[in-house]
Amino acid sequence: MMKIKLGTKSILILLLGFIISFALFSGNKLNLSYNSYSNNNNNFNVKASSMDFTNATVISDGPQGIFWNNDQSRVPDIAIDSSGNLHVVWSDYTDGIWGTDSEIMYASYSASTGWSMPTVISDGYNNNYWNTGVSQSPEIAIDKNDNLHVVWQDWTFGIWGTDTEIMYASYSANTGWSNITVISDGYNNNYWNTGGSFSPAITIDNSDNLHVVWYDGSDGVWGTDYEIMYVNYSEVSGWSNATVISDGYNSIYWNDGSSWYPEITSDNNGNIHVVWEDSSNGIWGTDGEIMYVSYTEVSGWSNATIISDGHNSIYWNDENSGSPDIAIDNSNNIHVVWSDNTDGAWGSDSEIMYTIYKSDWSLPIVISDGYNDSYWNNGHSDAPSITVYSNNIIYVAWADSSIGVWGADQEILCANYTATAGWSNITMISDGYNNNYWNDGNSRYPKITSDYSAKIHVVWEDDTDGLWGSDSEIMYTSISIPSVAGGNGISFGNFHLMFMFIVILGLVIYLKKKSKF
Repeated sequence: MMKIKLGTKSILILLLGFIISFALFSGNKLNLSYNSYSNNNNNFNVKASSMDFTNATVISDGPQGIFWNNDQSRVPDIAIDSSGNLHVVWSDYTDGIWGTDSEIMYASYSASTGWSMPTVISDGYNNNYWNTGVSQSPEIAIDKNDNLHVVWQDWTFGIWGTDTEIMYASYSANTGWSNITVISDGYNNNYWNTGGSFSPAITIDNSDNLHVVWYDGSDGVWGTDYEIMYVNYSEVSGWSNATVISDGYNSIYWNDGSSWYPEITSDNNGNIHVVWEDSSNGIWGTDGEIMYVSYTEVSGWSNATIISDGHNSIYWNDENSGSPDIAIDNSNNIHVVWSDNTDGAWGSDSEIMYTIYKSDWSLPIVISDGYNDSYWNNGHSDAPSITVYSNNIIYVAWADSSIGVWGADQEILCANYTATAGWSNITMISDGYNNNYWNDGNSRYPKITSDYSAKIHVVWEDDTDGLWGSDSEIMYTSISIPSVAGGNGISFGNFHLMFMFIVILGLVIYLKKKSKF
């Protein structure tokens, strides 16, 4: 038998291959580019510098150094137009010529002019201030022509009655802001909606049709529980009548629990997707779950489906699931996040859960805790918001009450997903810029979106005091998306195996050639 002797060159080649591949593998496994903090009481490791985020900026007060907004600014939403300009709406209790009721305010940002002065858009059309009720919970969407579309809930009385209704206003560069329209009641002048209408959400499909959902307390054949209602708008037909979509599939009214807080999106085929939290009982138990429906032109509305429990008919989620959000990627995969109170390895605090639909719904996973099996997040994680950037890069932001170097106040945390690295560890984005922890008030209700220039944009409500006073304000930050390989690239783990294979193959060839001499 021939004995093969390993020369110095062979050993060096093998050693070099091992070192390089181990470094690549370790970089993927341990995420070595991420700095972390440690705490004597908790083994937590919130990333200190993994996300390149800007310092938080107040946008609801103080443009050009003028601080006039002296009351609460609440629950913002954000959208981006085709030029990369930002558009933000929120509910504001500041008094003015519009009265002492809360109104919907709007501000925009462009690179050339910065942030605009906030404007009231829920009252004062043609200087007529008729809206005397509370206006809250706005959402904004932008069509292909960069027209703005805003919906909100409003307590103003009118021919529609004294119940809360969903109102709508739009903006175009040619005509400015429109007058307000009630869209939850009064179809063909028939005012049948006598229950409260709350928490609207809006999306625009690829034909620029508007789609709006909300939860509604009106009684009907569906019973006396809250249901999810839906309307749409097209240039040809105008606004449709309201339709219940959370119950009554094939005229079977089985949903006898309340349905709340819907969110809506549309895919690139014009199909509509809606999620909400629901208290109906079923084989999943008596806890609240996340339900989902979809609409296509061919099939109409689907039946409601539980997506927070029952994967492969295993019902393990035994606590309330709420506050969902939904996004669609460029492959029409559906991504849903929510806050969940189910206990697990992460503890008994609420966490953010995530599921994806490709050919079927995946098993929900916790993304707000447990990075590298370290369960440090022991505060409540609530109100998640999700966006999907190109190459199916996912960013999720939420409000979190975990205590850390930032203090005991609630902060906005963020995690992201790429096909190569999976889910990241958490980054706090509402405080700690350049390790300066100045934000000592509660940060709540984040909304997140992405532009076409590798930037993530986040707004939220914040109680931190400052030059703007002691009232809550709307704050903003942006996150730069690093260049990463897309989903079709070779992952580090596979690269490690491939590199080792090439090294070993080269070594075998070298030894065979050497053995001939």
